[in-house]
This record gives sequence, C-alpha cells and structure tokens, in this order.
Amino acid sequence: MRRMFDIQGSALDERGNRVLDIELTALRTHTEDVRRVLRAKRVLPAANSPAEFAEPFELRYRVTHGDHKKTGLIDPEQARLRLVFEQGRDPDGVWDLTIEADGRNYRCELWRQKLFVQKRLRRTHEQIDDIARRHAPIFVFSRDEHFFPVSLRTLLRSTEIQECSDTMKLKTIFGKEMIPLCDLGDFMRFNGHSEYLLDFNFLTMRRSIFARMGGDPNNATIYYSYYEDPGSDRFYITYHLIYAFDTKAGIARLAGVGPHVFDRESMIMVFEGGGEPSSMIISGHLENQTIFFLRKLKSWKQGRIRVPYDHPGTLKLGTHPVIAVAEGSHALYPTSGIYQLSLLREIAGYLDVDTLPDEAPQARARPPRHADATPLKADAAGDATLIAEQLLIPSALESQVLPHYRLASLGLDRMTSQLRPDADDYDGHNAYLTFSGFWVDVPGTKNARFPPFTRKVSEIGDWVEGAYDWSWDDVPKRFHDNNRVILRLLTENVEDF
Repeated sequence: MRRMFDIQGSALDERGNRVLDIELTALRTHTEDVRRVLRAKRVLPAANSPAEFAEPFELRYRVTHGDHKKTGLIDPEQARLRLVFEQGRDPDGVWDLTIEADGRNYRCELWRQKLFVQKRLRRTHEQIDDIARRHAPIFVFSRDEHFFPVSLRTLLRSTEIQECSDTMKLKTIFGKEMIPLCDLGDFMRFNGHSEYLLDFNFLTMRRSIFARMGGDPNNATIYYSYYEDPGSDRFYITYHLIYAFDTKAGIARLAGVGPHVFDRESMIMVFEGGGEPSSMIISGHLENQTIFFLRKLKSWKQGRIRVPYDHPGTLKLGTHPVIAVAEGSHALYPTSGIYQLSLLREIAGYLDVDTLPDEAPQARARPPRHADATPLKADAAGDATLIAEQLLIPSALESQVLPHYRLASLGLDRMTSQLRPDADDYDGHNAYLTFSGFWVDVPGTKNARFPPFTRKVSEIGDWVEGAYDWSWDDVPKRFHDNNRVILRLLTENVEDF
C-alpha cells in the first residue's frame, strides 16, 4: 500500500509551537507511480506542449489558513517536510496544505490535504478531562433504535472488518482503486487527500458490513475534544458520537433517501471562562434544511440549536445534561419529541405514552427490542416503560442497571498517522481522523467529512454564534412532564441520586 502522506510526528517545542513532521513516503517507494501522475497532470506552456516530462523538478508546499501562509521546498530524495506553527502568531484550526511539482517545462499539483493544528493550550490534558467528565451528557434513545455509538477501533479495526472480504472503490490521484475494507483504515491514515471520497453507492451501502454493525449500548464509546477561543477566555468541549450506519426513519428509510454508511453527530458545551457551561449547541441535520418541532410550533434551518444550560427546562441529572437522540438519523435534540424534516419524521428519545397519547400512539405496548432488555417502570400504576438500552450514561455515574459509555479524548492536538492503542490519555486510533477527505457519500453535493474537518470544529466560533436560540417557554407542559418521567427513572436507577 502506498503511503503518500505520513504524519510521523506532532509535538510541542519549548516555546509552545506545534511541530509536524511529515514524510511523503511514496516519493521513494513508488517513484514511477508518482512520475506517472505528474506526467498526466502537468500543465505545459503552449509553445512547449509537445515536450516530454522533464527532470529534475522541485516540490513546493504551501499551507494556508485564511490570510496566513507558509511556503517552502521539499527535497524529492528525502521526501520530508517539517511544519512549525508558532504560538502567538499562527492560528489554531484547519490548515490547507498543497504540494506542487515545478519542473523545467511544467507545473502541477501533486497532493492536497487538510491539517488540524492546536498549539499549547491554557489547560492541561488532566484539567480538560476532568471538565469533560463532569459534564458528560446522558443520551436517551428511541426504543426502536438499532445503531449506537461505536469507537474508531470498532469502526475500522474490529474483527468483523478484519475478516471482511468486501472492497471499497476510491478515485485517487493514481486512478480508480479497489481497497479491501480490512485495509481501509490503514489506507485512510496514509492517504488523507482532501478530495478523496469513500464511495458507497446506493446498492453497496445496504449490503456493507457497516450496515450490520449496529453497535452495543453496553460497549459504546463517545469522544470529546477541546478548543479555545483565542480572543477571549471562552472555551468549548465538544462531544462526538460516531456510528457505523445512518438508517434514517419512516418514509425516508423506506424510500432509500438519505441512509448512508458512517455518521457523526456532536454537541458543544460552551464555557465562558470556567465554572459551569453557559449553553449547549446541539446539532441535528444540515444547514438550510428546515426542521419542525411539533408540526410548526418551532422551526429552524441553522442545523444546530443553542440551549441555555442552567434553565429549569433543560433536563439534567446533576451536572450531566440529558440529550434526546433521533431514531435512525441520530440527530440530537434538547427534548424527547416528534420532529419533522421533509420526508423524515423522527421520534427522538423516550415518550411516555400516558403523557403523550396523541403524539406517539405507535409507542404504546411496544415490546423491548431484545428479549433480555431490562424494563424501567415510569409509573407503578401505568404501562409506560423505558428499557435500560434507551439510556446511555457516562462512567462518572454509577448504576447496576443502565449501560455506560466509555468517554475518551479524541486527542486532536496529538493526531498523527500512527496508531497508538496503548495511549492512556486519548484514543490512539485517532490516526484514522487524519483522513481529510469525505467519509459520507450521500445523494447530491453534501458529502461530509469527519472531525476535525467539519465546520463544527474548524469554524467553531461561527458555528456557536449562528445557532438557533431554543426557548422553553412555548414547549407544551406535557413535554416537561415527559422529561420529569425520564429524570425520575434516572434518579431511581443511578446511585447517589
């Protein structure tokens, strides 16, 4: 397998600068393949168009972030470059790197990749981890949910993937290639071109191994990342949920409009310098898609909602907010309920059928999905129940009944192409996230990247400021009652509450 772009090191120097060491290994190991690409892509002056590919040539790199730019030369024989991002001068975030070959009679682009940069942070990793765990959310799923958050290791290195004989079609700079799924993760961490697309079409995605990897709520992983606002004392903790498959729901699921392999959802805790969060930015679906809550009681198209953290209507167990997860689409919402997006009508979280008989008649008397599911009675005299699988709680809370998720740092400030499964303070499989191309292949032009190359991370300040402001004042009382049922069940099944 070609290793076109190997991020071998990411470290802080004594000044707090971020230093990335990168090797373009294929320049040495697959020289003829690279030359063939340059011949095919070269741009020649008109007068010299018949000229043959000429050597020697220079390799130039350019890495940019807004108005900030760094340039330099790469020795093709050494095939290495070192990038230094300076504390107090270069911004954190996503940088775009381009590598061009410049010869005597031609010039052409060889490679393009996004890089995520974080320099020295104001807080230690231990302090960040403590904050993230203290406020880790509780997630409430629909009873009919079949997919739960998985780890990066499960997604790309599990036994099911390693034993799978399927292949993935990719269009690369070297032409169309078929990558065995058992090698896909390794391909991604060494070939993270920003325009590569993991190409699952309508037919292959439903037959894919990923569509059968539903995940286990008792073995779920949820990630967090940390980002600082350079212009203030504000900082953000983002919680990331990763899924093997997005089924959608209702007519959308039946019509095959929207389901896709891979999915990532997130919510952001906004802190104004310390203490408790001031607000939560809860994401669901794309920008410019109108979403309705309770038909048209509320509507928004920003793709995210700002919810006040300390409002009495915001459901929390201690310091842990309770977030509703939409069945099938995995979109996150501030309250359990019925939401509508075009053909997609989705139930989010848990609905007490005694409280909401008109809104969720389909939930009445529904048997648990698994025979061994543990029912949690909402009311000793009623027939509405939650099952334990519907609640996913962080390990900071103790329960003998409810499933816990593993909370892990994505370690975005320490991302390289190397797997480090023995890392103790971040997930050592974050190397897969160096792939800056498109993970999600959906109809239309909205193919999606994974963090840290999403707008939720790369433009986190604008993402937060542009959110729709959620108000609890017009939410019907029956939904507040429903949330109190959820809170009562949590309190009764979590120790020390």
